[in-house]
Amino acid sequence: MRYSKLARALTLLGSALPLAAMAADPVMIDFSEGGVEGNLGTSTVMDAATGTSALGLYLDPNDNLWKPANLYRRDQTGDEGLGVCNPLEAADNGGDCPGPGGGGDINELSNQLAPEFIYLKRPEHWRWVSVYLSSLDGNDGAEFPETGQIWSDTDGNPNNGGLVLLAEFTGNDDNVEQVLDIAALGAADAPFLVLRPVDIAPDGTDTNNDFLVKAAVIEEKPKEPPMGGQGCTPGYWKQPHHFDSWVMYGPHDTFYMAFGSDLFGMDKTLLQVLSQGGGKEYAMGRHAVAALLNALSDGVSYKYSKEEVIAAVQGAHSGSYNHVKNAFEYQNEMGCPLN
Repeated sequence: MRYSKLARALTLLGSALPLAAMAADPVMIDFSEGGVEGNLGTSTVMDAATGTSALGLYLDPNDNLWKPANLYRRDQTGDEGLGVCNPLEAADNGGDCPGPGGGGDINELSNQLAPEFIYLKRPEHWRWVSVYLSSLDGNDGAEFPETGQIWSDTDGNPNNGGLVLLAEFTGNDDNVEQVLDIAALGAADAPFLVLRPVDIAPDGTDTNNDFLVKAAVIEEKPKEPPMGGQGCTPGYWKQPHHFDSWVMYGPHDTFYMAFGSDLFGMDKTLLQVLSQGGGKEYAMGRHAVAALLNALSDGVSYKYSKEEVIAAVQGAHSGSYNHVKNAFEYQNEMGCPLN
């Protein structure tokens, strides 16, 4: 279902979205491709490579609840993508919606006999770039062109409410394929996008609205940088003008209170341990205090947690002081992001 056809110049409300402007390595899922046209006999299709899926729904008038409806695929020039064949439409047409070569809004996303939705679901760790529409025309020059809406949702169930309207779009007879810039609409991270036709014109006229959901473009979210790439030195933390960067503990709190260790007695402060000279346990103490403050700071991406720093100090002995000091020193000198 990857998009392989010649890209067209698609616009929404007069603004172009060139493919070159998209984020690096976007993936386009073309719902019009797949080898089968007509009623798919299922309410859900999924792109195997990415996990992006489309779900057809209709509003059952018997209980006013949204329920699954079969998706309908068309792949003809100007009419490409997914529509919905709900049970009421099928029953009204001898058991199935008309074939791909006809049927108009009956086999497209429409409000024939019952309102219809198509839900798009993105995979985790991906975000939306754009959605392509097809068969969205100007109703052959009628006063009101075909009109639709795109919404976002958080749980994939319209019966729970919570849908947020993102935009309304209209068609024209000159270009029946359009693209919706989802990033520009502020919904790149929305778990679900919802497409629907709107059949009531501003003056209350019931219009003939139907269109197809042709494709979706997604891209992988940037990966979070690994923890452990930052650290501030003992020299940074002992400067008075940096005391405002201390978290949880202050310069005059004791080493014993912070670490639960009497290595330096009961009364020596964190600032005193930071400022003392000497090697072995004294050098370890300097870097242990810096490591603790780095671990506590939200502004520092530090390799070790507060608990790991404290455990290392409590477990240190005369034969391991240098080993613990070296581990902390390496991280403390990774580069300080604080002012």
